[in-house]
Amino acid sequence: MNSETIAMPVFFARRFLERQGAVVEASLIGFDALLPQELAERLELPDYVRIKDGVPAESEGAYGINYGSPLLEKMVDLTCSPLPLASCQLSFHYLKSQGFDRLIQDQFSFRKSLCGVISTAPIKTDYLVLACRYVARSDEQKEGLISFFFHFDTGAFIPRGMDISANAATETAPLPESSKDTTKWNRIIKAVSRESQGLIAAEIRDFKDSMNRRLRRDVNNLEEYYETLKKEMELSLGRAGLSNRLVQDRKEKIALVPEELAKKKEDLLMKYSIRVKVIPCAALFIRTPAVRILCDVHIGREKRPISLTYNPVTKALDPFACEGCGSSTAIVSFCARHHALCSRCDAKCPVCRS
Repeated sequence: MNSETIAMPVFFARRFLERQGAVVEASLIGFDALLPQELAERLELPDYVRIKDGVPAESEGAYGINYGSPLLEKMVDLTCSPLPLASCQLSFHYLKSQGFDRLIQDQFSFRKSLCGVISTAPIKTDYLVLACRYVARSDEQKEGLISFFFHFDTGAFIPRGMDISANAATETAPLPESSKDTTKWNRIIKAVSRESQGLIAAEIRDFKDSMNRRLRRDVNNLEEYYETLKKEMELSLGRAGLSNRLVQDRKEKIALVPEELAKKKEDLLMKYSIRVKVIPCAALFIRTPAVRILCDVHIGREKRPISLTYNPVTKALDPFACEGCGSSTAIVSFCARHHALCSRCDAKCPVCRS
């Protein structure tokens, strides 16, 4: 048992390198490995390395593998870095087939335009549940998990999407081919950065209040300290026997008290400022039946087609993805060139800058 335990780090390292495309040849106390260039760069190693078990981190041209060694830590980090992906598919006994005009009127507002349904069609579409870990750091630290629900094709964030219907039958499914689309993933990551601000603000409200209370407490103590110090220095000016030079020096120091207090307050503000990091940690693709709704939007005498999606999970229409910034919106405006925009992009279209 002890020999197996001792051999585990070097055994892990060998399997890791082999699975990353390295050519490995065993030796008595480790192995030699020829690494692909990309792997060598990621591990910050030469193309050819000699790995030994139980030796220091780097000794006599060989790299040691043992618990806590820098090289082993790098391998573990690279092993854990890929985002775990899973996939399932839903099926429903009933899929809505009419009444979409009313849904559009209830859920959307089209500014200075009219939207009408042209046709509908049942489809299969993919949604993404992305679980993320957040770390809020200040004088203390708070961690937690939050989840996001996106329409993977459009990137629209769906706030109520986590309330997956109990009426749906679920079974496992292979990952969709679109899961390899880096453009869609980049759009989702940008949306996480944008949408997480409000979600995390709610999650860390108590933590933020605690940091604010401590900031106010320390600022009050600091102001009391410098006020007392200033009064003591001013009183000392009336002592007998002080030379004019000494009096002048103390007056100059008194004059610097407000500036020093301001710097100390700034330091406290930095100390209690909250910095938040969001790290994706797991993803679930959900393939589900849905309804694609093709519409014409009449803008004055002109019109442009748009498509909406009825989501049986939420039993509602998915939000519209702004063509300017990608954010989800239910209030849709159109620029002079008919790009569909959210309220924030309405003043100046990011697509055509008009």
